[in-house]
Amino acid sequence: MYNTPIYFILRAIPACIALAILLFFHAAAAGGSLEDRTFLWLEYGTKQEETDGSITQLIYINSSSASLKLAELADLTAFYRDGRQKDEKQYYRIPVEQRDGRYFLRINSSSRFLYQVFVTGSRQGEHFTAQTIFPLYADGLDKRGQQTPVLLESEKRNPAIELDRSGNPYRSLMTGQTLRFLYKPVQPSGPGVRAVQINDVRNKTSADLLPDAAGIFSFTPAHDERLDNGGYNEYKELIVYAEETAGNEVYKTSMNLLLRRSYSAHNNLPQGLLLFFLAVTVSIAIVLFRRRSFRYHGG
Repeated sequence: MYNTPIYFILRAIPACIALAILLFFHAAAAGGSLEDRTFLWLEYGTKQEETDGSITQLIYINSSSASLKLAELADLTAFYRDGRQKDEKQYYRIPVEQRDGRYFLRINSSSRFLYQVFVTGSRQGEHFTAQTIFPLYADGLDKRGQQTPVLLESEKRNPAIELDRSGNPYRSLMTGQTLRFLYKPVQPSGPGVRAVQINDVRNKTSADLLPDAAGIFSFTPAHDERLDNGGYNEYKELIVYAEETAGNEVYKTSMNLLLRRSYSAHNNLPQGLLLFFLAVTVSIAIVLFRRRSFRYHGG
């Protein structure tokens, strides 16, 4: 009886149950979602070409939780600034539109421009900031010079996440690329934030990220098989989230990062190395063959 298959199956049931419980709690811990925190975040919509040659990008304003309704935010406001600016930043107003119960921004460009977009709102001691940064390309004249700035950086009292886009600011963010950013607190002399949260919108997972000694947050998004097997137009969205407390006020800030596939991630590295060494071997063989042939005919 003790050597029968049924006996071993019965003996294994408690261990299987314990393992299942352990895996369940591990998955619950690693599988956090946007609903774990209450904040605003920006989602990319369609991008279309207009009849005048300009480009329009739709940006949707979302709430991470059903407990936060955008209609409750009486001061819901959207701004943008030039993401290339080095001196004091100038901000310009973007109208917040509403259709079919969704709030969105219609952002238009007639030239090559790097938009950094902010949406702010507050309710009962909670202050929300959602932001993103992206380029728009159009072959035309820049019409934004005719606009009057709404406010300057020195007048702005909202926290922000500053992404390092030095080098080529128009280059798309990619998986496999190390991203570096700094959290700018609402109170420069305050403690700031100890950690930020990275949220994968599609996979509904999250992870905490700690700063280095200089206060810089950095992480490298893993390659995504869906992106690697898709075309360049495929993308994924990551949300960086930070929460700061200043007195009795709470400041909740998010930044949407639009990631494309790595330029080289879809290449097969082993096959590439094999072809490389094969080409080198063939080249060496041809050179040796020619040298031996030359000696034979010349000798």
